[in-house]
Amino acid sequence: MEGFNELFTKIGDFFVNNWINIVGALAVFIIGGLLITLLGKLLMKILYSTKIDNASGGFFVTLIRIALWIALIFGCASILGINGNSFLVAFSSVALAIGLALKDSLSNIANGIILVVVKPFKKGDYILANGIEGTVKKISILTTELSTADNKRVVLPNSAVTTNSIINFSSHPTRRIDRTYSVSYSSDMKKVKQLLYETVSNYEYCLKTPTPIIYMECHNASSVDFKVRFWVNNSDYWNAYFGLNEVVFEKFKESGIEIPFNQLDLHIIDNIGGKNED
Repeated sequence: MEGFNELFTKIGDFFVNNWINIVGALAVFIIGGLLITLLGKLLMKILYSTKIDNASGGFFVTLIRIALWIALIFGCASILGINGNSFLVAFSSVALAIGLALKDSLSNIANGIILVVVKPFKKGDYILANGIEGTVKKISILTTELSTADNKRVVLPNSAVTTNSIINFSSHPTRRIDRTYSVSYSSDMKKVKQLLYETVSNYEYCLKTPTPIIYMECHNASSVDFKVRFWVNNSDYWNAYFGLNEVVFEKFKESGIEIPFNQLDLHIIDNIGGKNED
């Protein structure tokens, strides 16, 4: 009990003897905190008004704010008269303990730095990461946020993004579409190939360069398959991908080209023979 009384006495003496420094440190902390918050908002506003990638820019703004908060804490400790070296040792010990407890979070921070430095994608890109497809909305200090095609918000840890393969569908201005169309064995194959080439070449989304490629891909049990490959602008990809099916269907129908269905030829052999003798 005496130990607690002595501790409380020392704490009380500290506040009495250093109340001016305590008030000053508290004022500096509050004002400094407000300034850091305002600076962060100002930097984000500047980023949104420039061509800098907002997703990675927000990450750097967060790092700047963390550095400023650390500097503010050291400044307040200096006002309180706390020895800088002693405070640094204590701060380092606390930081080490927190780091060990939050090692996964630190890993996400490190991987977030990798993402903004290497830049495998930027805000607005459509990517496949960790098995999930979506449009990049934000890269924060711990996570990467995606918006899926069906408008779901997906938040991935940065470590899950960098430790898996990343496919960026938006990195190039054009993309190739591969489609397969089946016709019956009774069809005129030269006519089919020519019809597909003319249809794709005149398709509104098809680019003239590179030229479309059509070739016979394989012979299936009930059909002959033709592979169609053509290039489109990235922004037209999905319209072209699904829209061509309707166009080809109508062209086949107009030209009398049969689209096959699964068929099975059944051969019945009469093996009944011999005589029954009573």
